[in-house]
Amino acid sequence: MLRLAVSRLTTRLPAHVLAAQRWYKVGPNAARLGMVIDHNGNPQIVVAKDHGGTGRGQAVIKLTFKNAITGAKSQDRFRANDSLEVMLMVQKEYQFLYTDSGKVHLMDMTSFEELSMDLDTFEGDKDRLALLEDGMAITVQTLEPEPGPISWRLPARHVFKVKSVESRISKDKGATYLPAVLENNARVMVPDFIKPGESITVDLEKAEYVGRA
Repeated sequence: MLRLAVSRLTTRLPAHVLAAQRWYKVGPNAARLGMVIDHNGNPQIVVAKDHGGTGRGQAVIKLTFKNAITGAKSQDRFRANDSLEVMLMVQKEYQFLYTDSGKVHLMDMTSFEELSMDLDTFEGDKDRLALLEDGMAITVQTLEPEPGPISWRLPARHVFKVKSVESRISKDKGATYLPAVLENNARVMVPDFIKPGESITVDLEKAEYVGRA
């Protein structure tokens, strides 16, 4: 049976610090990219997830990890009924500035210091990066005392201004959703009553229209 072995941390983080950071458990199917878990006594960032393959008649989920301290990558396989222990991070809000050369640049709005993080430390589906917008509030997760900032994510919802909406061709009755381009050039589907220049709220996890702002 595949299982997580929780042991004393042998790298830089003291065991008492690691223990204090444990938060909740999820199944492998619920593991998200960018999530940090305690695996074999080490803080590991989930960087890839594959549902392929079975093990003795049961579906197997293969996770690729990046050690939050050493950067070393590894893989392990889990069954659906296994559990992963998600580590509690210290969360701090930053402001998005820009992306460049595979990095995201953020501003600490308290100290006004700039923080640069790799794009692959983004927590969530990579296609959601298209929703980034100047000034957007970004949550950075930090594992203290080391190794510091290790992942970042978008807010649950954000208000965007609509730049253009594709013209409606059919005359079907009822609500119709049309492709719209936002001011940051991201695309979402909006109801046909939404006009260019309006502000709308978008669910960033689903990349879906929520309502007028």
